[in-house]
Amino acid sequence: MKCVGGMWITGCIKTAAELNIADHLEAGPQTVSSLAKKTDSQEKPLYRIMRALSSVGIFEELENKTFRLNDFGATLLTGVPGTVKDFVLANLSEHFPGFMKLTYCAQTGKVPFEHVHGMNLWEYYKEYPELGANFGRGMTGLSNMELSGIIKNYDFSPYKTVVDIGGGNGIMMYAVLNATPGSSGIIFDEEHVIADTTRLMPENMKERCSVATGNFFDKVPAGADLYTMKWIIHDWNDDECIQILKNCCKAMPKGARLLIIDAVIPDDSQNKPHPAKLLDIVMMACITGRERTLSEFKELIEKAGLQYNQLISIGTEAKSIIECEKV
Repeated sequence: MKCVGGMWITGCIKTAAELNIADHLEAGPQTVSSLAKKTDSQEKPLYRIMRALSSVGIFEELENKTFRLNDFGATLLTGVPGTVKDFVLANLSEHFPGFMKLTYCAQTGKVPFEHVHGMNLWEYYKEYPELGANFGRGMTGLSNMELSGIIKNYDFSPYKTVVDIGGGNGIMMYAVLNATPGSSGIIFDEEHVIADTTRLMPENMKERCSVATGNFFDKVPAGADLYTMKWIIHDWNDDECIQILKNCCKAMPKGARLLIIDAVIPDDSQNKPHPAKLLDIVMMACITGRERTLSEFKELIEKAGLQYNQLISIGTEAKSIIECEKV
């Protein structure tokens, strides 16, 4: 019941995100009657949804059907660092039908998202750019939760030029540059992504940070002494990953390093829970990628001509840093 009931709670979470419940509670506790008016909802079903959420710690129910924002519920706030609201909306909207078609994947090896929608995830977001923008915000929200751990646990100061491959809106690069005043950076991504990155770049970054457009299956900017890839490798199958890593290797001078920032499933984790084992189902349902064990990462790295150096914890099992080097 607990496992299957998770689906029932996610339905309530989706409603809370769609109705902006956390935003309405940010200023202080609200009665369910007040929430119903502000969200154009009916009071009785809304109360039942809020009661279910508060029963698992998302929001807090007070006396007289009044609800208060708590830390868990605050993760559904709009536009704050670490929010999961946009990720929730993507996962429980366009992604969700794929989770109900995992049997299709098990029997055919094909991607359920493509079976349901008739196109792959990246084509879908080009077809529906407003949903693509929401997905991008979702990834940014998740990134915000991990940036402090990355900066705290890896010393970026020795590197003069850093390239963030698939750097998107630049949030990873800006965190690195803010921590290392002597470094400069290049944000590398596809042209349609970089257009917004350029437009939204903070003024204090413009002298130290530039952008480059292209496709990492073709080539990446050459000559930097550090390359980073956050949540990139897990999006692709093994052959695609090796091609990406080979292009990195080709661009890197000897002694340059590459940081693969991704979830890593422990090799000795049989019968043990790990968030990457669940993230792997997201990959299976939506794209050709997968989450990998450290042994599997090492195999990809070796086939690309790079040397594995070390695995660095950032304080959350959802991500680790795999340091590689061109020797």
